[in-house]
Amino acid sequence: MDNRKQRAMFEKFMEAYVEARYSKHYRVSEEELTWLGERVEELGQIVHEICSERIAQLEA
Repeated sequence: MDNRKQRAMFEKFMEAYVEARYSKHYRVSEEELTWLGERVEELGQIVHEICSERIAQLEA
């Protein structure tokens, strides 16, 4: 069930990428926005960690 919800939220994100740019009627619920924000935060942390490790390797 959790996977199904995550898949639906991801689909909403992909839809927003296209629709929100071209339609002023596109809406995202507060729950969806919160979920997406949390995923973006996770992604940012992962990218930061990987980049920091790579920079440390290059400096060594």
